[in-house]
Formats: sequence, C-alpha cells, structure tokens
Amino acid sequence: MARKVTLKNIIGYASVNFLGGGAQFLISAWLMYFYTTMCNMSAVQAGLIFTVARLLDAVGNPIMGFITDNFRNTRLGRKFGRRRFFILMGIPTITIIFPLLWITGQSFTYYLIMNLIYEAIFTMVIVPCSTLPAEMTQDAGDKAKLTGTKQFFGTVANTIAAFIPGRLFLMYGKNSPEAFWATGLIYGVMTGFALLLVYAFTFERDPKEVEYNDHIGSVWNVLPQIGSDVMSSMRIKTFRLHCVLMGVGGIFKNLTSGVFTYFVIFVLMIDPVVTANISSVTALASSIALLFFIGTCYKYGGPATYKISTVIVFGSLLGYYVLTTGISSGLVILLTVFAVINTIGRTGIDYVPVFQLAFMADIDEAVTGQRREGLFSGVNSLLSKVATAVEAALLGFVLQAFGFKAGVTVQPDSAVLGISILTMATPFLLLGITWIASSRLKLNKERHKILVDEVHRLRAGGSMEDATVSAKTAFKELTGWDYKDCWGNNNVVGKTCNVNQTTEKMA
Repeated sequence: MARKVTLKNIIGYASVNFLGGGAQFLISAWLMYFYTTMCNMSAVQAGLIFTVARLLDAVGNPIMGFITDNFRNTRLGRKFGRRRFFILMGIPTITIIFPLLWITGQSFTYYLIMNLIYEAIFTMVIVPCSTLPAEMTQDAGDKAKLTGTKQFFGTVANTIAAFIPGRLFLMYGKNSPEAFWATGLIYGVMTGFALLLVYAFTFERDPKEVEYNDHIGSVWNVLPQIGSDVMSSMRIKTFRLHCVLMGVGGIFKNLTSGVFTYFVIFVLMIDPVVTANISSVTALASSIALLFFIGTCYKYGGPATYKISTVIVFGSLLGYYVLTTGISSGLVILLTVFAVINTIGRTGIDYVPVFQLAFMADIDEAVTGQRREGLFSGVNSLLSKVATAVEAALLGFVLQAFGFKAGVTVQPDSAVLGISILTMATPFLLLGITWIASSRLKLNKERHKILVDEVHRLRAGGSMEDATVSAKTAFKELTGWDYKDCWGNNNVVGKTCNVNQTTEKMA
C-alpha cells in the first residue's frame, strides 16, 4: 500500500526552496553587483566566475542523478536513503560555504573556488530533492501539492532574501561590505535549518520497488552510461520540449533577476535601498501570483500557463521602456508596479518547469518500463546550471562590451544602453523561442492520468493488444513514440526488450 503524503511531508519537501529559491535569488540579484562594485572586479571577471563554476558543475548534475539512482546499492544508501543521504550532507556544508561568498578583499581565484564549492553542494542537494515528488507519489494531485508548495516556499524565501539586504543597508550603509557579509551569514544559517526540515519530513519510494543493481562497474564504465542515459532522455518528446522551457526560460529568468539591480541603479538612478525594497515587494507579489499559477497548471496544464505568463512579461517590458523615456514624477511607484507585473509573469514561467518535472519519470516509464527519476532531475539541473552560466556570460560580456566601469556610481551612456538592451529587448527573443516550444507541448493532468493508468495495467501483466484508443493517443502525444514501440519495445536504454516478457521470465 502506497504511503500517504501528509501536510508534514509537503512542508518538509517545500523547505528545500530556501536553497533553490531564496539563496539563488540573493546570488542572482546581488552577488555580481557585489563583485563589480565592492570587490574591484570587472564585469567580465565576475561573469566568468559564474560561467566557469556553473558550466563545470553542470557536468556533475547528470552524474549526481546517476549516483542517487544507484546509491541504494551502498550501505549508506540503504541506511539513510538513496536521495536523503545527500540532503543530510548538505546541512552543515551549505551553512558554512554560503557566507564565504560575500567577503571583500579576496582574489579572483578565491571567489572562483568558493563558487565552485557552493555550486557542487547545491547540486548535491537539489538533484536528489527534485526526485522526491516522484519518489513519494504518482498521484497528479499530490505532485501538484508538493511542487506548488515548494514553489510557494520559494517565493516566501525570496521575500525574506530580498528583505534582509535592505535592512542591513540601512544599518551598515548602502555601500558597506559588512551588509553583504551579514546577509550571507544570516541566510546561510536559515538555509541549513530549512534543509534539516527537508531531511526530517520527507520519505522515499519503498526500497522493494527499487531495482537493486550490484553490477554498476567502475567509473570508466559509469561515465559512458551516464552520457548514454542523458541522450536517451532526449528521446522523450515531452522532456525535449520541457528542456527548451527550462533552458531558454531559465536564461530569461536569471537574466531578468541579474540585470534588474543594474537597470534600477544605473539606468533609472534609484538608490540601492529602494532597489532592495522593490525586490521585497515583488517577491511578496510572487507568493500571491503563485497560487493562481498552481491552479492554472493543475487545471489547464503547463503549456497554457506558460503562454499566459509570457504575455504578462511582455506587458511589463513595455512598461520598463516607458520609464526610460524621461519620466520623473512617480518613478519609484511606476517602477514598482511594472516590476510586480514582471514578477507575476516570471513566477508562472519559473513554476511551469517545476510542475512538469514531476511527471517526466512517469512518461519515460511508458517508453522504457524503468523508473529513472534521478536521471531527469540531473538533466533538469544541468539545464538550470547551463542557463545560469549562459546568463552570467551574457551579462558580463555585454556589460563589458558596452563600456561598463567597475566601482563607479555613474556609468557612461554606452553602458546604460547595454543594460537597457539586456533588460527589455533580450527577453522578447528568449520568450519567443519558449512560446513555440510550449505550443507543441501536450502535457496536462488528463493525458498524464491516462498514461499512468495504462502503465499500471501493463505493470500488472496486461497485454498491449488490449490498449484503448485513448491510451494509445496519450502515449503518442506525451512520449512521441507509437504505442507499439513503447513499454520497452525500443532501444532507448539499450537493446529492445519487452518489459512484460522480462517480468514473466523473472517470475
């Protein structure tokens, strides 16, 4: 009998977004600004730190997924859980490392190494955490509760993360390095406590339902297998389209967060304290907007929700443009309004991939007959890291190319133009690409339920010849494969092997 997902479990799982949401918000909004204004670092150097750290770490995401999928084969995995063991390891390490990112007076090498360590710890925690909805339930409603509450906690964490710097700027001064160090210390401790809740209140799939494999082989055998698994995930239609939303949408999301501070301070010439206050208001608005997007995702599906969100963002970008035309009266109020609108749209764009990821292992199982939650979590995290790396490189190199000067309060007109392009024009291009992908995506709760019910029927020994037309259609629309070629009748994970036949032989 399946274990029931309770409120305690939902809160425990959702707490991970104090790391995945709040900590990343602080980094996106303030860390590059901190490096370029207080650490005497050029925009290219700061961008290079994030790009190198995240690209190197991106390689580790599918590896981490593979490790968690197979960690039950170890004594530690059987004792602490193949997913939750890594969450436990992240509690002390993230508490120590996060504050060390916010220290002035260090070398380029120091900042690069600290960011590399932080990204590795982040991946060690986030990849196994992302598998937990699929581990805990196959019910679409429970998945929506888990992912929705997680996203809601992320907006709460963002609100807290946005609130802290503003108060510390008032306490220490708007150009004080101590304010940033204190921000890192306070939020690092909060994140460690949140991960403790994740470990204490979540659970994993019954070990009896997890295949035990004691023939994994050496690392030289594992690495090609990981590469093969990553390529095989791209053969699932829904996941391919999901990757476009996750990757390109992720570049947009991170770029919007990263460039906003520069746009407000250097283009609109507004005080950093006001900037922090606006960020707090927008983060709070995101919490409210999320409730709407959770409902639309569950009722209408991710693709429709994504399009609604995109239209909202487009409206806010036009508002940003109006602010650059010389408006002075009520500038802060108008900026806050347009920033709230932008955040509402970005909330939906951010939530849709989170919502959809929990369904990918179910769709993959229809094709392969295997449960590979860790793989999809790992690839998803890889795309997230690549997106942040591309965003950091784009922001750093464009700022440098347009003449951004480190450590000055007033930028040349060319730098203002570059910041404006990144703030208003680039998002139109990125979201245009994701609009096309979302138009081709067919995932919703009705099709998912038909697919899961059919998989359960096949898993119980049912014949593929007895499949209904609706089941065949759902398989085709979600997997991209004809029904007859699903359920192991393909070479997605190796040579063709009918799952039912294999089950009968094992019995």
